[in-house]
Amino acid sequence: MTVTAPPQADPADAPPSTPRRPSRRRRWLTLGIPAGILVVVLVVGAVWWFTGFSFIGPRYNDSSLLFDDFDGPAGAAPDRNVWSVQTGGGGWGNDELQEYTEDAVALNGEGSLVITATVPRDGSTPTSGRLTTQGKWSFGFGRLSARIKLPEGQGLLPAFWLLGDKVTTVGWPAAGEIDIIETPNTTSRSTHHLHGPSGRTGKWALNEGIDLPVSLSDDFHVYTVEKRPGRVIIAIDDQVVMDVEEWDVPLPGRWVFDDPTHALFSLAVGGNWPGDPDATTPVVNEMVIDWLSFEPADHIGDTPLGTSPEGAGAQ
Repeated sequence: MTVTAPPQADPADAPPSTPRRPSRRRRWLTLGIPAGILVVVLVVGAVWWFTGFSFIGPRYNDSSLLFDDFDGPAGAAPDRNVWSVQTGGGGWGNDELQEYTEDAVALNGEGSLVITATVPRDGSTPTSGRLTTQGKWSFGFGRLSARIKLPEGQGLLPAFWLLGDKVTTVGWPAAGEIDIIETPNTTSRSTHHLHGPSGRTGKWALNEGIDLPVSLSDDFHVYTVEKRPGRVIIAIDDQVVMDVEEWDVPLPGRWVFDDPTHALFSLAVGGNWPGDPDATTPVVNEMVIDWLSFEPADHIGDTPLGTSPEGAGAQ
């Protein structure tokens, strides 16, 4: 008997093998890891966007009282340990007409600081003054006040305001701006603003305008800003005129006012806002600052401005 081996199958004729399906668990792992990473990235990005991780380290807290009564001889500069006088023209981002000069900012010898804006009748360049505490003094949380007599006139924009200390590195509006008091053209109406960043390159603003029973140019008044974590309160003579909390910011705006800010006084002339001076604008205009005072957070306690038990500023 002849025994023959069974025929060998040709590999080319073999049916294609069925690929092994990955297990359900492996499929979930394959899909879940990238999804998990994406969720973490989104959460971390959102936390950074809204807080800047400010909770990781200690918040800025200036614990020193400050009081400047602008005492000194007439014509002297304000305390150079606190103030710097800014000079120059160029419109200052608002197409303003004035050139800021050193001699437009001086003590009057009677316990006040005076910023003088001169608007020539012949149409030549107006001069005025602007000063800042940038790089010398700033604060995180607390209550800052100034007693000021404001000038009035078409094309005049006196202001007491704050800028975020980061303005030199992140620019405006990313650093934030708080306009404690501005009175464009007329002091019968006060305006108050917060400016901050929105999205990658945008900006947001919250604005408040108050019609007043008296003209603020008639006498001195006290203008106050109180910064608390996630909250900014502005008042005139202890009467609250603006109260903004972090959650009031329109999305995708960011709250940046828990960072340190420095103070500025300025008296602008002309520009996109409030408009140019005219024949009714006085030639000489003075913004007179009697004093500036700062109380740190641990001095003002937990009761916000306008709600104190003594009734100061109660509405």
